[in-house]
Amino acid sequence: MGAVFGIKMVKIKTIKKIVIFLFILLFSFIILFFLYWNIGNGYVNHELKKYGKQIIEKIDNYKNINGKTPDSFIDLGLAPNEMWGGIGTEYKGIDFWYDRISDNDYDLYFGLSLGEALYYHSSTKEWE
Repeated sequence: MGAVFGIKMVKIKTIKKIVIFLFILLFSFIILFFLYWNIGNGYVNHELKKYGKQIIEKIDNYKNINGKTPDSFIDLGLAPNEMWGGIGTEYKGIDFWYDRISDNDYDLYFGLSLGEALYYHSSTKEWE
């Protein structure tokens, strides 16, 4: 009877070790996933902002020459994308959208994921 009880104790200890190992493995995976997601998105956002800054320079140059913001991407020599009513354009493989607010102000934005976008507001010169 003592040997059977000893075998059961060994099995219980082994099961506990396996459960602890699986918990640590799962927890590590979750941490690595969040780190990858945040670092990866930071890099992607940086690249997208780089292309956005190129469009912002085009808009600001247009404004300096013409005294007002462009009516659309067409004024910048960029072909409009018919998606979303023609206010979008594809620039270096990325879809950007432009909203002219006034002669002086505009918003430029691009989608990050479903329902999320990164906006540049010319009035504050900030991305949000």
